[in-house]
Amino acid sequence: MNEQMNEKKIRWNISNAMACVYGALKDSKLRIKKTKQYTTAMEKLTNLYKLSQTQIWIICIVCDKYIAYRDSSTMRDICNIIEVTAMSIMSWRKDIELLIEKGFLEWQRGRDNFQPVSDFCESLYNNVEFIPQSKKEVDDIDFLNYFAERYEARRGEEMSAYAIQRELRQYENKHKNLGMIKRVMDALEECNHRFFLYDVTHDVLEGGESNLNATIADLYDGGRRYSVATEMMEEKHELFQKGLIEFTKKGNLSDATITLSDKGKKLVLGEKAFLFEESINEKNLIKTDSIKEKKLFYSEENQKEINRLKNALQDEKLKNIQKRLKDDGLPVGVAVLLYGAPGTGKTESVMQIAKETGRSIVHVDISEAKSAWFGESEKRIKKIFTSYKNACEIAEKKGELMPILLFNEADALISKRKEDTSGNCAQTENAIQNIILEELENLKGIFIATTNLASNMDSAFERRFLFKIKFENPSTEAKTSIWMNKLTWLDKEAATEFAKDYDFSGGQIDNIVRKIAMNEVITGERPAINDIHDMCKSEKLENPNGAKRVGFCL
Repeated sequence: MNEQMNEKKIRWNISNAMACVYGALKDSKLRIKKTKQYTTAMEKLTNLYKLSQTQIWIICIVCDKYIAYRDSSTMRDICNIIEVTAMSIMSWRKDIELLIEKGFLEWQRGRDNFQPVSDFCESLYNNVEFIPQSKKEVDDIDFLNYFAERYEARRGEEMSAYAIQRELRQYENKHKNLGMIKRVMDALEECNHRFFLYDVTHDVLEGGESNLNATIADLYDGGRRYSVATEMMEEKHELFQKGLIEFTKKGNLSDATITLSDKGKKLVLGEKAFLFEESINEKNLIKTDSIKEKKLFYSEENQKEINRLKNALQDEKLKNIQKRLKDDGLPVGVAVLLYGAPGTGKTESVMQIAKETGRSIVHVDISEAKSAWFGESEKRIKKIFTSYKNACEIAEKKGELMPILLFNEADALISKRKEDTSGNCAQTENAIQNIILEELENLKGIFIATTNLASNMDSAFERRFLFKIKFENPSTEAKTSIWMNKLTWLDKEAATEFAKDYDFSGGQIDNIVRKIAMNEVITGERPAINDIHDMCKSEKLENPNGAKRVGFCL
């Protein structure tokens, strides 16, 4: 049963009072005969609903039509009933809006149609007190939903672009104290650009992208559509110029899709933006729990550097270091370069550093960062850093540690910049390097790059790296320890023999260990020492210049 049934019963008949007022208004041209019955009815209705005279008149007229025909009213209907011109009761529009705000009336179909709310009609049927439902405070989601609903409905209502924009301006202005509205209004002076942004944001909240053509059609009519479409496709529109939206698929206008950029999400959604920001692809995220712990062997000098780096990346120490750097006006990011021959343990060292410091790794596939399309590579590189920043923010909000951004085998990205920039390829490579240099300068997280060709590194990168650790093939002592660690059944004498005879990197020793494991599976027996020597000899590639052996890694 409706809650209104439990409200206070009225001793006089509300409907009769409203019928009396309606009868006095009909065909009156507002020259109303104030009979005793009319005066009494108005006093009762005014006291009951705490409304003005004009608002009581409007309710009586609107309710009569709705009860008789189940139909909504317009200003034209009111004019026809009381036989006045629209201009003479133009101020009534404000009273209608107040009645809607107070919960007596509601808009229907077009914004010129209104009718009594169902609970008010129910109170008339049961002759009980009407208590309007308390209005729910409009939040960001309500605001965006309203915009989306009005865009969707305007075609059926045959509203012009001008009419819908006027309505939405009023609605926006009414809620301009919302944090989201304040931010967007401060950033964008043109209201249509704001409305476009709201429409795209609604699609983001719904978990989808926006069809560019359909979104333009929501706001614009006629030739204006084509001029806006051209600005959009050429990325000259203010929303593109300010980096608030971006293409998810460009193609042509009919199938182009757009979405908010991370900057756009931060502007519109504020502190909730992280919930919708594109973070790191799961396939590129190596979580600390999934990293298998391994013992690595370094030279004494390298071990000191690795230990210093591990200590710096311990959570509390890193926070204190970054605070000190910030207070001193210095860059707070920690950028690390691990360089040296292939197979010397650079990548595995990053894994173990992450494991020991409890951090996940964002592993960048350099090949995925490159694109055959001119200009796309720069966007992808920029997106990598933006996504990493988002991942750091999300980790902080979840109480997790800041992840490490790893550019593995980054030779091509940090090599010397091209002096001859006449070709598109050289321009793109230089542009990518400039982006990376800028990002490293403003880095607030942890960046580690590995390379085999540090000698070819651009000098501008050198000062960006706080730690620069060179990896070389292990010493005889280190190799002996590696052999004994990998093959626990091997005695020290045999391990030393292998270490002296074969100038292998850690990666090459791993290859031999894998071959031994395969042999054990195939034959069911552990290979003899001589068999292991044969495996070691086949690991080498002969030097065409006649050298007996070279360090080489697959």
